[in-house]
Amino acid sequence: MVTQNYNRVEILYNSEHKPYLYGAVHIIDGDLNSQRLESPFVISKQKPSGEEAVYGTVTRMLEKVVSQINRLNRFQLETAEKLRAAGIAIPVRENPVLPESELTARILDEQEDVIEEVLLTVSVNIRILSEIFSKKLRRNKVSVYDYEDNLVGEIELSRIADLLVHNRYICIRNQYVVDLVSDEKFLSKKPQMGLKVDILEYFSEVEKVVNSITVKDLVGVLWGLTEKLSASSNIRDIIFLTQNLYTLGGLTVGVGVPIEGPLKTILDRVARNYIEKMYSHNSAPMNTPIKIGAAFSTPRFFLEPELDRKQIRIKVQVNGNQENLVMDYKDFFGEVSRSYGNRKLYESSIVARSRQLK
Repeated sequence: MVTQNYNRVEILYNSEHKPYLYGAVHIIDGDLNSQRLESPFVISKQKPSGEEAVYGTVTRMLEKVVSQINRLNRFQLETAEKLRAAGIAIPVRENPVLPESELTARILDEQEDVIEEVLLTVSVNIRILSEIFSKKLRRNKVSVYDYEDNLVGEIELSRIADLLVHNRYICIRNQYVVDLVSDEKFLSKKPQMGLKVDILEYFSEVEKVVNSITVKDLVGVLWGLTEKLSASSNIRDIIFLTQNLYTLGGLTVGVGVPIEGPLKTILDRVARNYIEKMYSHNSAPMNTPIKIGAAFSTPRFFLEPELDRKQIRIKVQVNGNQENLVMDYKDFFGEVSRSYGNRKLYESSIVARSRQLK
């Protein structure tokens, strides 16, 4: 008797806990006696707006980074209005010091707390992004200054993130992060206190990161994971791949985005089938353009369960009908990269910064 061996991974869905969608990974690694069902995890949450927030994705990390920086910008705009209402002059570049008052002291205290909270949240996500796109984020560095304001070197964003996440000492003073150290590391390779980085310079580099990560960058990561994936792979890799593959479909549509790649293949097929049906008894008019309307949903991409085949399934609703297309993973990623590779993963909406209060 020959025993069949499987290399199969499939996500089982549970939508009974609205607004959350749960999933569980079903794995068969070998014969049927080797199958197992992993513990459930939260796939996504349906927001009141109808938008689906998919957890564990690169786009969600970028959204969280931008939302935190915008939070700081909104705080500065709101405090500027408070100063105007109290008749206190807003500082200018030539005289960046606020006059002393109970209101300005309270604003500066609040500002320090907000900046520290924003820095920590942003840095957690930058740290994760630096692991996913390690080569790309090495280019982004900020200057390090000593107590006397002398330039003593540069530091990568990922290293600042490490220090912030594991900080043992940190002070926010005016526009600087001051005296930031972890259990072992300092802002400079030369251990010393008094070192600092400019917060605005840090956020400027973070914004460059947000605007630099493209569909092609993500495709490269997902392509590599798919190539190596098997039923014995780490569950974290399986979930990261399936979650990010799913949201990748949302980047193939949008205002001004041309219909290309797998989506065009599906729509062309729908059009051909429509023409064949309409003109099944009569030939289509020669040299006459035929207009066909099509309403379609956001395409979604899924890994086919049989991993030995390494295939991707594209699902999309066209005129109310479910359409599917299965492609070899190399063909699929190649088409997506050629068609949408230069598109940003996240279109940054960071609002214009107000002057930094001092």
